[in-house]
Amino acid sequence: EKEGEEGGTESCRGTKMMCGDARESPTSPLPASVSAPGSTSVAALIADADGGALGERLAAMGLDASRSSSFAAAAARLLAAGVAPETRATAFWVPGRIEVLGKHTDYAGGRSLLCAVNRGFSVVAADRDDAVLRVFASFELTGEADVAEVALAAAPEAASPAGWAVYPAVTARRLARNFGIRGGGDLALSCDLPEASGMSSSSAVVIATFLCLSARNRLSAQLRARLPTAEALCHYLGCVENGQDCGHELPGDAGVGTFGGSEDHTAILLCRRAELRVYAFCPTALEAPLPLHKSHA
Repeated sequence: EKEGEEGGTESCRGTKMMCGDARESPTSPLPASVSAPGSTSVAALIADADGGALGERLAAMGLDASRSSSFAAAAARLLAAGVAPETRATAFWVPGRIEVLGKHTDYAGGRSLLCAVNRGFSVVAADRDDAVLRVFASFELTGEADVAEVALAAAPEAASPAGWAVYPAVTARRLARNFGIRGGGDLALSCDLPEASGMSSSSAVVIATFLCLSARNRLSAQLRARLPTAEALCHYLGCVENGQDCGHELPGDAGVGTFGGSEDHTAILLCRRAELRVYAFCPTALEAPLPLHKSHA
């Protein structure tokens, strides 16, 4: 567990964040945001943001302290939607990514040069007692907002919504099928990625939905047993998006309707601040971290 780094998903527990990263080894442990996600309440998260504690923690991890306002806005949107202030909640930072070299090489067993960026999604999710996922999306650069509601239906033929909502819907459906989840949530996303920027906002939404539903349904033990490494998890998330089977025990379905590999998910979950990373795929493996010069870090 390493702190003070951009890149990699991060999990808030009150004002504490934990950053999952890949170490220089053939395989890496599951990120802390997956294996040991923290929890707080919707009201406590807003209080931490307003009091400055969350901003201090973000700054300590190399992120802009002002981003705490995005988390507070996401939590406030949940309150406006009728979520009780004391409701158990989880919060995550999910960055976008840059594909420096190696486009469309991941599913062919090639290599990619990748990095995560300091723009992305501030995510707050509150527990629900039913099998419904509501997603409230806010796009900071355009001022647009939208909402989608999907059921945690395990049937692979279940209809998917159009537009951006297909990504949380497909993720929820796949987790219901593969892991039997039944606990829903109210999920607020605040995004500051430029529109159509090529920074993989779609895969970031898949990951954000996965992280929130995994925490809500306490899947850590199952994930450690069935997807014991960070690389295996990234491969699985690629299969969630493209619809392929992930081995015999984790069957796929239609996915989101496009074909791709796990490059985006690997960059978002495993890249670290102030470095590029060379990953090989099929299987996923870190080949080289490439630290940036301090003038670019």
